[in-house]
Amino acid sequence: MSNGASISAAIVAKQRREIIQAFRNAGATSAETAQTLETLGLHNSVILTVQKARGVLVEAGEGRFNLDEKRTAEVAAKRRKLVLSLLVVMIIAILYSWYSGN
Repeated sequence: MSNGASISAAIVAKQRREIIQAFRNAGATSAETAQTLETLGLHNSVILTVQKARGVLVEAGEGRFNLDEKRTAEVAAKRRKLVLSLLVVMIIAILYSWYSGN
């Protein structure tokens, strides 16, 4: 991953955490406690749209959204597994290159 891509990934991760934290801080974790993005100080963004598509943020009607904590944990676990898998592949590639003399 290039330095620019690493920085971009870090920015996206930070923004994702900030969005999730905004919902937690407001207690917007159920349909009954759902809030508008404006109330949370958020605006529509690509990252927010992705979280909606993944089911992390759920529309509760009337422009209100809530955080689905269970889905948030599932998506985070999937992300961790993907990163671990990529790391294993990279290690295997490095070892192969090293042992094959290339």
